[in-house]
Amino acid sequence: MARTCAVRMLGGFLVEVDGRPVPAQAWHHRRGSDLVKRLALAPQHRLHREELMEGLWPDLAPEAAAANLRKAVHYARQGLGGKDAIGAEGDMLVLWPSGQLSIDAERIEAEAARALATGTGAAAAAELFTGDLLPEDRYVAWTESHRERLRKRRVELLRAAGRWEQVLELDGADEEACRALMRAHLEAGNRQEAIRQFQRLREILRVDLGVGPEPATVAVFEEAVAMEGPQPPSPAERAQALIARGLVHWNRRDLDAAQKLAEEVRELAMECHLGRELGEASCLLGMVAFARGRWPDRFRQEFAEALRLGLDQAPFVLEAHLCLAEASLAGADSQSITTLARELLPLALEAGSIPAEALMSLLIGESELFAGRLEESREWLSRAAELYGAPEGASGRAFALVRLAEVALAADRRADAAGHLEAARPLAEGSELASHLLVRLFAAMVEAADKPSLRQRILGEAEESLRPIEVCGPCSIGFRVASATAYARSGELARSRQSLADAERVAGMWQGGPWQAAVWEARGALRLAEGDSAQAAALMREAARLFSESGRPLDEARCLAEVVAAAAG
Repeated sequence: MARTCAVRMLGGFLVEVDGRPVPAQAWHHRRGSDLVKRLALAPQHRLHREELMEGLWPDLAPEAAAANLRKAVHYARQGLGGKDAIGAEGDMLVLWPSGQLSIDAERIEAEAARALATGTGAAAAAELFTGDLLPEDRYVAWTESHRERLRKRRVELLRAAGRWEQVLELDGADEEACRALMRAHLEAGNRQEAIRQFQRLREILRVDLGVGPEPATVAVFEEAVAMEGPQPPSPAERAQALIARGLVHWNRRDLDAAQKLAEEVRELAMECHLGRELGEASCLLGMVAFARGRWPDRFRQEFAEALRLGLDQAPFVLEAHLCLAEASLAGADSQSITTLARELLPLALEAGSIPAEALMSLLIGESELFAGRLEESREWLSRAAELYGAPEGASGRAFALVRLAEVALAADRRADAAGHLEAARPLAEGSELASHLLVRLFAAMVEAADKPSLRQRILGEAEESLRPIEVCGPCSIGFRVASATAYARSGELARSRQSLADAERVAGMWQGGPWQAAVWEARGALRLAEGDSAQAAALMREAARLFSESGRPLDEARCLAEVVAAAAG
């Protein structure tokens, strides 16, 4: 009788040979289990040796990867109980070639395909998915495509079965599922539940992804708002419908229509004291102005109006412009933003507006940091963090704490930096600006890590935390540069190149300025890791020049020191 081997991949890795589980200690050499997993997921459970080496050890030299593969084959055969467990056919390696092999992921995927093709049994097939693929390997690059394929297949089954609640459990931002549930509520005459369903989706899209609902979803919501019920639509519901429609126009780059709707929302929100909706209108108006190159004028106008508002509204208006202010500070003409902040601060003090004073203190503190005046920066940022102490100032306080960590790092006070970042993290995670804040926080955490192992752990945490979030592009540039450099220094060149490509794409939104310089610096770090010290020195020299032009003396000095190190090395 042929020997059997069953490999479980969903919910965790487990192998049974002839009905008996292989003990976990049999896989204490990870290379053996990695080889089994890779072959189990391959077509016909076979792969060329070079493909295995490239997939499992992409950053190793061919000789080192070949040595690893030989060891992996030995450990896999040892774990599976025999030399014939891993067969060799020329340059191909085959899993369990002479017996009966069963892979749960393969079997379940085949059942899913059958159910979708025949239109029957989708619900039963969906129940076969008992967990994520290889959850212990969540950060392993070669597993990602397989995991995502299975996740999509499961969602297809749930859609086919009409299990919309379960679709939303897997992906709360799934708009098709949300629309289906909204329509079901409307058909049942439950207008309020349809509105609540939209509001939940809208919050997820806004906080986690930084986007607005699709036009089709907005249309169903507008239908719900217009539907007769025991109570007429509230001002907040009307404002939400208008802002959602405004974001649709923004996504279509119809700036005039987006601005008109945002102004209508702003008027309604001011009249009815709707703080959040007022902030969202201000954000959309700011985005339109930024796209037209007129953000400083728009901000000046809204700042003046915010000084007349109470604490139930002013923080929302000012916070709405925080990301745009940061993007402007990173531009080639950052000095104009610094001048604007110093001009507006006396107005905030005269009006006694703490939120306005906090924002101006933050911007001035950042500009002092960029200019290399660390003590002045620390004083302004500490002032901002204190002013942002109220619950409604949590996002601004997180921004200030991250910048204080950068000041501490520039002064070589890593313990102080770690303390600021530790205080900032819960604020960032709970903030409505999480898609802006978290990626900035992780960038500073990577920079603050003083050991390669700690940097690797932080990069893994960042990947896990940021994966479900559509992070703000401009806010992500620091993390992309920091991760490109960190991966280069740890020898993970493929990941460094990917992070660098992401950084180059985002940096394209600025013509010149410090982020263009930072990308040149990351390129230099990668070239140095690739062994081209002469080219690395040239790239670092260009980065230093661009930092100098941007008025960033500390960054310039760091790059010049790296030029010397690269030339010596």
